[in-house]
Amino acid sequence: MNKVFEHYRGNEQFAARVLDWMEQCERRYRCVITPFLTPQELSIAKCIVGKRLFLFEDGGYAQAERKRLMMAPFELTQEQLSITCLRASYQPRQRILTHRDVLGALTGLGIARDQLGDLLVEQECITVFVRSELSELIMRECTMIGRCSISFYEYAGEIQFEQQLVTHTASISSMRLDAVVSACIHSSRAKAQTLIQGKCVKVNQIPLEDCRYLCNNNCTVSIRGFGRFQISATGRISRKGKIVIEIGTYQ
Repeated sequence: MNKVFEHYRGNEQFAARVLDWMEQCERRYRCVITPFLTPQELSIAKCIVGKRLFLFEDGGYAQAERKRLMMAPFELTQEQLSITCLRASYQPRQRILTHRDVLGALTGLGIARDQLGDLLVEQECITVFVRSELSELIMRECTMIGRCSISFYEYAGEIQFEQQLVTHTASISSMRLDAVVSACIHSSRAKAQTLIQGKCVKVNQIPLEDCRYLCNNNCTVSIRGFGRFQISATGRISRKGKIVIEIGTYQ
């Protein structure tokens, strides 16, 4: 097994993509721009590339979580990663839109998730970072989300966004992944195990299928169809001997 793949178990396919990008960059002596990468993927890519190439990253605004990465065989004097910021205001008649609503509408246009950067969903405003080549498609085709009329336009102003986190405590028998997922979705361990084994759960952006996996303190758990959660151990034990954790739900 390639040592790179061996070092990044669970991320072998992504590691292979990084090596392919590097080969294109070095063989053709030109810049290569990746799709939007998750924080985990960005970290892996930077470790694999090391100092072999010049790197530049950008997600469209200072606090970006998902970013595109430019690899170059020469030092960059002017970086352009082809990212467009789109914004739309809406009136929440039925309910306030969620991140899942917006993502579903955009992927419903046939746009892959890695072609979209951060999606910032506020009470009456949506901000989307996207590959510039797709901005016209979104502005033309995405006119309705969750019964709310939407009209996206290109936005060039400064973006300031603070992720809202609503927290509550829960008591679990152990830090096993199935116990943590069960507490996050307020459902049975059996339901949690079905989600995990169905490849619907990621921990720190890594898909996991092992229900026995022990979650670390301050890990991020993403559950398809339910959202993303921040898990923190409080250090407390309940009267029944269970571990008390704090679950933060990203809004």
